[in-house]
Amino acid sequence: MDEMKTLALDAVKTTIGEGAETAEVTVSGQDRFSVTVRNERTDNLTESVSSRISITLSVGKRKSSITTSDLSSENIRKMIGEAVELSSVMDRDEYFSLPDPEETGVAGEIQGLFDLEAAGIPADEKISIAMALEKAACEMDKRIISDGASYSSGIYSLVFANSSGFCEGYKQTWFSTDISCAAEDTAQDGENTARKQSSFWFSTSCDRAGLDPIENTASIAVKRTLRKLGAIKPKTCSVPVIFDQVSARKFLGCIASAVNGGNIYKRSSFLADMLGKEISSPLVTIIDDPLMPGRLGSRPFDAEGVRSKKNTVVENGVLKSYLLSSYQARKLSMKTTGSSGGISNFYMVPGKRTLDEIISSIDEGLFLTALSGPGANWSSGDFSQGAQGIWISDGKLTHPVTEFTIAGTFSEMLSKISMVEDSLDWKSTVASPAFKIDRMTISGS
Repeated sequence: MDEMKTLALDAVKTTIGEGAETAEVTVSGQDRFSVTVRNERTDNLTESVSSRISITLSVGKRKSSITTSDLSSENIRKMIGEAVELSSVMDRDEYFSLPDPEETGVAGEIQGLFDLEAAGIPADEKISIAMALEKAACEMDKRIISDGASYSSGIYSLVFANSSGFCEGYKQTWFSTDISCAAEDTAQDGENTARKQSSFWFSTSCDRAGLDPIENTASIAVKRTLRKLGAIKPKTCSVPVIFDQVSARKFLGCIASAVNGGNIYKRSSFLADMLGKEISSPLVTIIDDPLMPGRLGSRPFDAEGVRSKKNTVVENGVLKSYLLSSYQARKLSMKTTGSSGGISNFYMVPGKRTLDEIISSIDEGLFLTALSGPGANWSSGDFSQGAQGIWISDGKLTHPVTEFTIAGTFSEMLSKISMVEDSLDWKSTVASPAFKIDRMTISGS
């Protein structure tokens, strides 16, 4: 880390020496391992070590950027000179400048981001974990066909420095296991049968001990695959829909894009001009928190050195904040939220109902387990996606359904959330409990 800081500070000094008025330098390194096994054989193995430096500079409010993996001082100096020359032909941008020095800094040490054990795990052991995961899934049911099991891990290091005197860095490790399964569907009467069904499951963590046991990951992947067998196309109707945590996470990811400052100032979001207004059911509270211990999106500062802080985006249905870098904040006459580089740990706060209580509240409806296609448009606010799920009758999950679309608008869907699950499963930088939308249109047969 000290060597990376020295490199970053030298690059800042060189950039200013070449005539730039501001300089921002990011030095990053990654040690990555990934193996996929299929049918008890190694299918793909990647092991790589990479480093790069990115420099953004400005001259007279004209900005240019360079990125290179050649970290020699000669190459960096040469590229800085080219970037300074390039800036002279760029458009002047009155909104560009470095963040206020009072806003930059480190939020403090965040526990659980780096696992010292990461570097010492031999490749053979990582391969054996993937093999064991595949074997566990295949032994749970004879109908299961392996589509591959994987183990991945990495060490990420980052240093950021700017010409206002900021220079800090941090390290993070990550681990993941995943398994994809398939099963031949049995030919039956009706549509959409006699074909292969597939699904997956995975586990992720910043520390190796945080990974789920492989038996749990395999069991969920097998269950999600087998419950699709015999799926039929539902009739077109309007019914209550429960988004499970997987589909809810995808829906919430669209909300993260809708509150991004870049989309707001470009007016490419259905939430533009909605700050302070009610946009959702009062059951909905959404947080972006980069300070959570041991989470994949945690960071002590953002991509321009602004001190990280917890941001309440939606509180009891009211839009409280967009997520803004300092540039986006200037465009909107607001203050940065420390969100340069995007979301950190973006999640919906769990509610008070168990999943069983939510399912039992529905006479006829849909338990949504998968979304597909490009039809979620946070710019216009329209939502229409291909879907799969389990049909609910008399408060119980009954049969699988597939080959249909669900449609609405983000505003309608948010306002009709009437029940929120009481648990949250962190598997990525976006997490959501399951929730029930009182009514949506399903287009099937």
